[in-house]
Amino acid sequence: MEQWYASGDLKPLAIICGFQEQQQDLQVLSMNSFAAYFGYRYKNAAGDYKDCTPDEYFTGCTSYAEDTTGWVTFTFLIGCVGGALIVSMMADALGRKYSILLGGLLFTIGGVLQSVANGLGVFYPGRVVGGIGVGIMSMSVPLYISETSPTAIRGRLTTVYQLMITIGIFIASVINSIIITVVDNASDTEWRLALGVQMIPGAILFVIMFFMPFSPRWLINRDRDAEALTILARLRNLPESDPAVAAEFKDIRDSVHEEREIGQASWPELFAPGIGKRTFLGFFLQFFQQWTGINVILYYQSDLFARMGIDKKAADIPFTLANNFINFVATFPGMYLIERVGRRKLLIWGGIMMGVAHCLVCLFFGLSQQTSALSWLAIVSVYIFLFGFASTWGPIVWTYQSEIFPMRVRAKGTGVATMSNWTWNAVIAKITPKIIARINFYNYLVFAAACFIMAAFTYVFVPETMGKSLEEMDEIFGAPAGATKKDGDKAIVVSA
Repeated sequence: MEQWYASGDLKPLAIICGFQEQQQDLQVLSMNSFAAYFGYRYKNAAGDYKDCTPDEYFTGCTSYAEDTTGWVTFTFLIGCVGGALIVSMMADALGRKYSILLGGLLFTIGGVLQSVANGLGVFYPGRVVGGIGVGIMSMSVPLYISETSPTAIRGRLTTVYQLMITIGIFIASVINSIIITVVDNASDTEWRLALGVQMIPGAILFVIMFFMPFSPRWLINRDRDAEALTILARLRNLPESDPAVAAEFKDIRDSVHEEREIGQASWPELFAPGIGKRTFLGFFLQFFQQWTGINVILYYQSDLFARMGIDKKAADIPFTLANNFINFVATFPGMYLIERVGRRKLLIWGGIMMGVAHCLVCLFFGLSQQTSALSWLAIVSVYIFLFGFASTWGPIVWTYQSEIFPMRVRAKGTGVATMSNWTWNAVIAKITPKIIARINFYNYLVFAAACFIMAAFTYVFVPETMGKSLEEMDEIFGAPAGATKKDGDKAIVVSA
């Protein structure tokens, strides 16, 4: 495993981390075995499974479908919020490597609790613990990759991380489809196996991180300069005496020492002049990313297709697989265009494209209630939405937030943005079942409106950062307060 970073190639780490984060099961909620075990679906006299609702609450029902499915997703996502908060406070002290180790361990423990649960009293805590692990990793993994990658390929590796998330979603759906096909759907073995599989990538990540290096910047901040120089040289696949390694090492060390002179970054500093706009953008870009409705599609996709009149078996397997495959493939255009078209244009056109797609879904979904053949057009519209998201707002928001903050407050700034992502993810996941139960397909118009608003928001507030170094971000957003010090008659910019 050491050869991965000795050769300067960190792609395997991005792959493992990205796959691990999204191995949470996205189809378990639709499994009859899971729904019946936890009492929100019953089997009628004809042998068909029906959701328990306030209007249809029969023997064997212990909860309403919309309540339980909302809580299953909400407990996991609220754990993610907690994990992002925890790591934003401890990432600098504990380090990126140990943070990822902790995240992998908690994710695996959460998987164990979920797969052996004999009731919601055990299942919900398992979701929270697993969510904390994912929240920790969603913040610390991108920071770790960015701090150990060469400047020339930092953006590419960050995008590879996002690509691996979509691969993880697709692989999870493939595994679950096999389980649904092979395992008796009346047995709780079906859902226990599906949830248990997630422990494998969690354990792999935990083991692999023991062999990965510390961040050179973190080591220098701990006055472990000799070790930092050795690791930096191995990451660049160059000798320690190489001028390029020596120059990069000096730049990192000087930056760390200058940041120390300013003092430790505080939370109020995130709202100070020069930083406040960046915090505002990080928070609201992640807010809007969730209000695209992407996770409504991912969490409830089989139910959504079934509501369009698609056979449940087809909705559970082929359409879900197609959904997730498009989500994966559509990431590649974003990887290609992000350094050619720019962040701003992709966000604007992506918002418009998704808004139009949502309107078409609503239109054809409604018409399919009278003419079932039109459900195919609704499905195609969903795929158009997925293409728009995966090539624009999916990867670009994470890239944007990772590059706009000065190094001193990057952990805290990206922590606030990441908490925004998981918080709104949790809120939407919790309220969506209730919204769908009441307004049905008109919920797509809510997300369509959000998509058009986010396109306008980007046009007005979001500046372009393509082609700009991290040092040039201060020219775009304004220098942070207290980010300069005097050296004779010259003012030297200290922020990163």
